[in-house]
Amino acid sequence: MSAYKPYDDTTMPGIFRNQTEMSRDRIFVKIRDANKQWVEYSYGRIAGMVDALASYFLKKGIKPGDKIAIYSNNRPEWVVADLASLAIGAVDVTVYPTNSGPEASYILNDSESKICLCAGKFQVDNLLKEKKNLKNLKEIIVFDDLAYNDPLVVKFSKALDTGGKNLNLKEIDRRLRKIGVKETATLIYTSGTTGDPKGVMLTHDNLVSNVKQFAEHHPFPEQFLCVSLLPLSHALERTVGYNTAIRQGGTIAYTKGAETLVEDLKDIRPTLAVYVPRVLEKIYEGVMGQLANAPASKKKLFGAAMGVGKKALPYILSNRPIPFPLGQAYRLFDRLIYSKLRKALGLDRMVTIGIGGAPLSNEINAFFQAIGVEIHLGYGLTETTPITHLNTFTYLRPVKLGTCGPAFPRTECRIADDGEILVRGPQVMKGYYKKPKDTREVLSKDGWFATGDIGTIDADGYLTITDRKKDILITAGGKNVAPQVIEGVFTMHSLIEQIAIIGDQKKYLVALIVPAFPELIKWAKSKNIGETNPKQLIANPEVVKKFRETVEELNKPLGRVEQIKRFALIDRPFTQESGELTPTLKVKRKVVLGNYTDIIEEMYRE
Repeated sequence: MSAYKPYDDTTMPGIFRNQTEMSRDRIFVKIRDANKQWVEYSYGRIAGMVDALASYFLKKGIKPGDKIAIYSNNRPEWVVADLASLAIGAVDVTVYPTNSGPEASYILNDSESKICLCAGKFQVDNLLKEKKNLKNLKEIIVFDDLAYNDPLVVKFSKALDTGGKNLNLKEIDRRLRKIGVKETATLIYTSGTTGDPKGVMLTHDNLVSNVKQFAEHHPFPEQFLCVSLLPLSHALERTVGYNTAIRQGGTIAYTKGAETLVEDLKDIRPTLAVYVPRVLEKIYEGVMGQLANAPASKKKLFGAAMGVGKKALPYILSNRPIPFPLGQAYRLFDRLIYSKLRKALGLDRMVTIGIGGAPLSNEINAFFQAIGVEIHLGYGLTETTPITHLNTFTYLRPVKLGTCGPAFPRTECRIADDGEILVRGPQVMKGYYKKPKDTREVLSKDGWFATGDIGTIDADGYLTITDRKKDILITAGGKNVAPQVIEGVFTMHSLIEQIAIIGDQKKYLVALIVPAFPELIKWAKSKNIGETNPKQLIANPEVVKKFRETVEELNKPLGRVEQIKRFALIDRPFTQESGELTPTLKVKRKVVLGNYTDIIEEMYRE
């Protein structure tokens, strides 16, 4: 048997194979089955599946540069599909598992994908309905064990079996060693808040560089354990919760969704995680909800603990000793409150939680920091693979609440004259697929990428985001308003689930508010209001009065031009299905405006 010849650490499939050689029996990924039992896959087992699927792709005639789409939720098969595609020089195209048939069809056609790997019935049925419109698609491979009477659909198990019987390890090795670092590795489509999604071309160098930058800026233990929630079709999860795990020999546990996250956190007790702010907001709301029903003595003790934590926070964030007697009180409450809370939430072994994708309120950030869970807020975009900035461990640099931290190594950042953030570094994309004009609009010849975000950089190099350039509202009086910042303040309230602020070219701001109905129903019962139907509940005068008081209270710290003058309650949430949310849960303001024109016009009627 010939000695193993390591691969250069310039591609993720090469890094995976090197890791497998060292960690063949270590658990790589795990997921719950239908009986809620964890099914574990070692590095070696995944490697065998990768070889079989890559051989199947070769048998199907896939050439370097061909596109293979993955239309699935997070699961071991997603990992196999990704590594098998990249290993033979193909480009994988990620599709959110929740995308509709027309949305998925657009991506498959735009990318010219030849094969699409699907999670199950929802995705396959969506594609089959679009069958006549899919110009380049030659085959659908379904992960779930489903039988379709359609020659286009093949079971994943059959593809593995065919590939396993026709292993072509020599050709896989040859192709993998020939991959150029500047070749496109993946197409990740933007959310499309302002138009059709664009395929972001990320190279092998982009993917590997961002992982190396992350590990250098944010050193963490090898063989870490994380609970994965964000979709792998999102650049943040792919870099931090997947590619980094491969490089470090980590283990990934895939949760079934937000509804099982806390249960999985308690079960797995991970050491690292990366989430969007809404996840922490939900955990925080759960804690506060339980506290509301606690005895007065426990509420008093918790309040005292939070008071001490707040006083200790400046020392915690800057890694300075907490002075006596505050330090003594903090350690006492750590034994009585903080440590028990961390354990109850499954965060007792958590080294850090990375946060990205949207603003995180200072209040929630401070809460977790105070109870001993380091929160590291960062910044980036799909076009930057995605990370450019990140708060790091306090023993290296202070954490500054409200900022996205300093820039990654080998990353330059500056603010343009109009306030837009510009970045340059090895993680910046190659460009938009088949869209040279769009690429030129955001990427200069000397490599500066215009992010479309507005921000500031302080004297220590910490970046603060103030808003999305395209989202900024300009009132009739010519005042600029950043709606996302205000929306973040309002969704912190327990009764508000979603909000869309409107006011471009108008005299004042108005808002569409989706109540947090479970909390609203609890409040209504406490006021002897038995109504639970959302449409009838939001029409109740007492409910409207409560929201008017809530809006008035939340308006107080805001500038006059930022205050919401009128609002309307909505009886259903903004969703992807209605086209009002992107797959990353950002509000499509133009779509919302179109869907609620009459209500909005009524709010502006004098």
